Amino acid sequence: MIRAVFFDIDGTLLSHRTGEVPQSTKRALELLREKGIRIFTATGRHFLEIQELPMSHMVFDGHITLNGQLCLDGEGGMLFDAPIEERAVKTVLPVFERKDIPVMLVEENRIYMNFVDRYVEQAQKAISTPVPEVGSYTGNKVYQINFFTDRETAAGLIGQMPDCKMTCWHENAFDIIPQGGGKTAGIRKMLEYHHILQEETMAFGDGENDLEMLQFTGTGVAMGNASDVVKERAGFVTDDIDCGGVEKALRYFGLL
Repeated sequence: MIRAVFFDIDGTLLSHRTGEVPQSTKRALELLREKGIRIFTATGRHFLEIQELPMSHMVFDGHITLNGQLCLDGEGGMLFDAPIEERAVKTVLPVFERKDIPVMLVEENRIYMNFVDRYVEQAQKAISTPVPEVGSYTGNKVYQINFFTDRETAAGLIGQMPDCKMTCWHENAFDIIPQGGGKTAGIRKMLEYHHILQEETMAFGDGENDLEMLQFTGTGVAMGNASDVVKERAGFVTDDIDCGGVEKALRYFGLL
């Protein structure tokens, strides 16, 4: 029996072709809640960004944000956090300050960059989100670092950060999080909080940063618009986001 479903946002709930959440998806999530099934977002985004998306009116039981580094209740209150270790942040600061490449630092209540270039503009446009403000390091806890560059350069930088790992959400955009972090780590915390078993879960995603959670949950569903590697490793592949993929999968598994 499925008691909780975790949804990636970009390309899974939110279509960047239309700039909206498909009506079929909205209806399906409402029906899940009516049946007593808990629904959560599981995203690389910050909660501040979620509130600016055309889905802020949708009701969720919780949010796993920043790839598991900040877990929140339905109203945005913190349940669990896991900042990046200070020594890893210090490794990146010279790159940030020299402006070698665009670097974004994400804190609990702030998102800012060292500078903006075409890589940043292209990546942010792909997720229908304005570029972050340019600012200076504050000394506060950092929960996620983003590199906007090519994969080879990003891999070279992460090689200097043994406590961290990298996941990709755009061809030129990479999330840096603690080695033990990730959406799966956030899901574990959320399941523990709500007393739900791993086998009682389902997850939907389309990107590289969704792979772990699709393989961890009881049922992992790749969207039809997912990358080939995600579709190859997921337990089930549904239709495209704009063709009712979420609703079709939920009906296939008997949840609707």
